[in-house]
Amino acid sequence: MQKLKVGDTVQVMAGAEASEKNAASKRGKILKIDRESERVTVEGLRLVKRHLKKTPQSPEGGIVEKPGTIALANVQVVCAKCDKPTRVGFRTEGEDGKKKRFCKNCDALID
Repeated sequence: MQKLKVGDTVQVMAGAEASEKNAASKRGKILKIDRESERVTVEGLRLVKRHLKKTPQSPEGGIVEKPGTIALANVQVVCAKCDKPTRVGFRTEGEDGKKKRFCKNCDALID
């Protein structure tokens, strides 16, 4: 089981995006995870500009902003209950023995 999943709300803890003032500007949902290169794409963060040529697929062309990638080690999951970035732990819950993720700060389930 993975500690980060697509759709989790994360906060950037290190790097260029972490230097902004308030914590809300450093948060976003995970759009894509690349396990091979250990990088994540977070919605609204690390925006990079791409210059597109006019083609039949993109008839307008121009400059497009899209989210870049952030190192996996530089983000932490934000707990919905305590609203703080937290480490993630695992425990088996219920009779079926399925693994569940939980917040190490407030002990609330993340899944």
